[in-house]
Amino acid sequence: MGVYSIPDLTGGMDNALIGLATEVPAFPIMFLVFVWFLIFMGGTTRQSVKKGYADYPMWSVVASLNIFLMSLIMTLKEGLINLQILGVVVAVTILTGIWFFLTTGRNEN
Repeated sequence: MGVYSIPDLTGGMDNALIGLATEVPAFPIMFLVFVWFLIFMGGTTRQSVKKGYADYPMWSVVASLNIFLMSLIMTLKEGLINLQILGVVVAVTILTGIWFFLTTGRNEN
């Protein structure tokens, strides 16, 4: 018996992801954090190359909204993501939205 058993791929990709999330409970969280940082760093880097500055609050909101939508889709399949993780994603989305709206006025002169 190995440390990790390979998921059954004959049932489709969703069953493989559920099997992976069952074997490695931190996988959905790590995946969401990875995608958040990918969107955030890609957006801020590209904006700083094009305009000379990066709007960090805006890109954090963009990344958080994308992760929120992804986590909503992931809740449709039982066993992939639980409601506690969805609650943390909603809280992070709200906090980044507050950060964005509190810092929006300083750039408009």
